[in-house]
Amino acid sequence: MAVTLQQLEVFRVVARNLSFSLAAREVYTSQPHVSNQIRKLEEHYRVPLFIRSRPGISLTEAGTALYERINSILADIEEAEQVVQQFRGLHRGSVRLAATSTAGNHILPAIVADFLRSNCEIVVTMNVSNTEDVWGLVERDEAEVAVTPLRPLTRDLTCEPFFADDLVVALPRDRAAADPITVGEFATLPLVAREDGSMTSVVMQDLLEPYETNVVARLSGTTAVNEAVAAGAGASLVPLSSIRVWRDAGLVTVRRLVQATPRHHYFLVHSHSRYLTPATRALIDHLRDWQNGADCNDQLSR
Repeated sequence: MAVTLQQLEVFRVVARNLSFSLAAREVYTSQPHVSNQIRKLEEHYRVPLFIRSRPGISLTEAGTALYERINSILADIEEAEQVVQQFRGLHRGSVRLAATSTAGNHILPAIVADFLRSNCEIVVTMNVSNTEDVWGLVERDEAEVAVTPLRPLTRDLTCEPFFADDLVVALPRDRAAADPITVGEFATLPLVAREDGSMTSVVMQDLLEPYETNVVARLSGTTAVNEAVAAGAGASLVPLSSIRVWRDAGLVTVRRLVQATPRHHYFLVHSHSRYLTPATRALIDHLRDWQNGADCNDQLSR
């Protein structure tokens, strides 16, 4: 078995942190994947690289020798990659981002704009689609990073919580309705629904399943749904982050549901089997910083 660049990079991070869990977070993968990469290295060299004990882990003599030698090698490889990218016209790199409609249209643009202010030589391309299509883009290596409201089914993708977005009822501004509104009253209204493959569509169908409903339109994307509601076509269940602009402009009325707060839990997704470029890592770190900071709570609670 040949030693791979990814295995050496994982080893270096584990040795630096002396922690499998911290190393997994730093290299954007799962702890079992990190442990598996170390096991393969130890099988290849036929010596233990770490001493595993109850308090934690430490390097063996063989591990220390390997760690000292690979640091400069991996640093040279990372520098060479950046040089080659410059010859390809990528400057500091490019990142392909995929996202579902709400995140891609209403949350991520401001985050990406803030990222580019301090990373002006990185090019970010974003593909906005429904949940099923977003998964496919990452699985086919057509996107390095994705934001989706459903955990991927495949183990080839690393997934971590990103943010939660409440789902609310949007109505035409001249439509009277209780505040909050019951699910039964919502079901009596003419309804504008999302397309098949949308998580919002799935939640709305499950919520209204016990009732007879009148779906007057089925539209692709949150923007089309919000515009249809503003035009008086009917009511819809929409993510709060997507409808704020229409609500604040007085174009629609927003109501929460009685005794129910459905929400989308969004996840940050990327492949753990492929090498992540410095540009991709920088964007993931920025998304994590937003998720952990005040900007996240401010943007989603208004």
